[in-house]
Amino acid sequence: MTAKAHGLEEECQSILEATGLTEDQLNLPTFGQPLTPPKPVVPTYQANWPTKATSQSIFEKALLGQVEGLSLEDEPAATNGLGDEEEEGAAKRDALGEADEDEEAGGWDMGEDIAAEADEGFVTVESTEAGGAGSSEAELWARNSPLAVDHVAGGSFETAMQLLNRQVGAVNFAPLKPRFLEVYQASKTYLPATAGLPPLVNYVRRTVGESDLRKVLPIIPRDLEYLASNDLQRGYDSMKTNKLEDGLRIFKGILHSVLVNAVGSESEVAEAKKLIASASEYAVAMSIELARRALGPTDAVNKNPALLKRSLELVAYFTIPKIEVPHRQLALLNAMTLAMRAKNYNSALSFANRMLANGGSAKMLENVRPPVPPSHHKKILTSPQARKTKAQCERNPHDAVEIEFDQFAEFEICAASHTPIYSGSAFEECAFDGAKYHAKYKGTVCTVCEVCEVGKHGSGLKLFA
Repeated sequence: MTAKAHGLEEECQSILEATGLTEDQLNLPTFGQPLTPPKPVVPTYQANWPTKATSQSIFEKALLGQVEGLSLEDEPAATNGLGDEEEEGAAKRDALGEADEDEEAGGWDMGEDIAAEADEGFVTVESTEAGGAGSSEAELWARNSPLAVDHVAGGSFETAMQLLNRQVGAVNFAPLKPRFLEVYQASKTYLPATAGLPPLVNYVRRTVGESDLRKVLPIIPRDLEYLASNDLQRGYDSMKTNKLEDGLRIFKGILHSVLVNAVGSESEVAEAKKLIASASEYAVAMSIELARRALGPTDAVNKNPALLKRSLELVAYFTIPKIEVPHRQLALLNAMTLAMRAKNYNSALSFANRMLANGGSAKMLENVRPPVPPSHHKKILTSPQARKTKAQCERNPHDAVEIEFDQFAEFEICAASHTPIYSGSAFEECAFDGAKYHAKYKGTVCTVCEVCEVGKHGSGLKLFA
């Protein structure tokens, strides 16, 4: 059918003879006009690229029988249009010129030529190493910055984790996964393109006015200012409203956000350190109180001497972390209340003295609830009641339950065991948040930030470059 449609009659006859059929035995459809190959729009075959005219060698001429006038003794053609004599003259002139230059500079003996050394510290933007052709801006971020957060924004998670490990001893990166993804996703926007093609990527910079590709850096979500004005305040509100589980999660989130962040000046570095210290203290304080509440209901704790002793110790340790004064008043009020119920008058006296020494708003002391469940208390001690309690305890300064709490000694609280670390005792700490631990916890993961290894020190967290 193809041969018939294109008018190839000879081809049709050969096919019929091969099959043993005739044209009458076949039912052929009506054919239209045969397809013609597309004609070239630009006849490049007529004006091809200039080529050098070819000539036949002596062997090709001999094979073709064109042997007349051929001789193997023919002189070679002149090179570059110059004969042998001209070439020899030019060579002599070059040699004489070089000799004259050597004689003129003979008095300036500079020794051997100095080979220029390559400057290793200088990288041209056009080179591949500097992120020239073939490199995306995300790759430039990782090359331009020593900060872990910029490596995360560029998608280089492995190098970011290596930096954090060397700086603060980070070993457990699972808690940082949400922060890694948040930073990576916030530094890019995507514009849908043609269907079937990937979207167009737009990289968002924090160095908006920078034109040098070696200095461009990505935008960082939830920076230091945002954390201090939003997340930190939400953590304070959780403490006031006795939502310690939410508060603990918020303060640990602040630590993770600061760990993978960047600031714009050295003064902001100092502010970041203060924020880390504050979040760490609140996390330790809340974890102590939550551990006390996990001991069990009040009735079960009061019936068990070991649990009662541990409960009174934990509520006393709750007052040690360096939290804000209004929140410390809540912790002292809570400790004084439970100590009075357990007839630990000496401990209650120390808590009352500290609460009165801190001062503060009497209205706050009268209206705010201490951070204990409502079922655990029937009466809220106010400031006048604190003075009354102090007077009562001074008449009988004895504790019915001996606890490991020295109100006159200086000590820190171990973030893992929630026991005292007295001054002069050996201890380890987290290189990032500064949480203290007994020496036996060296090599474990910090319970406050849940990222760094206890006792492993590095070069220090780098937030500004």
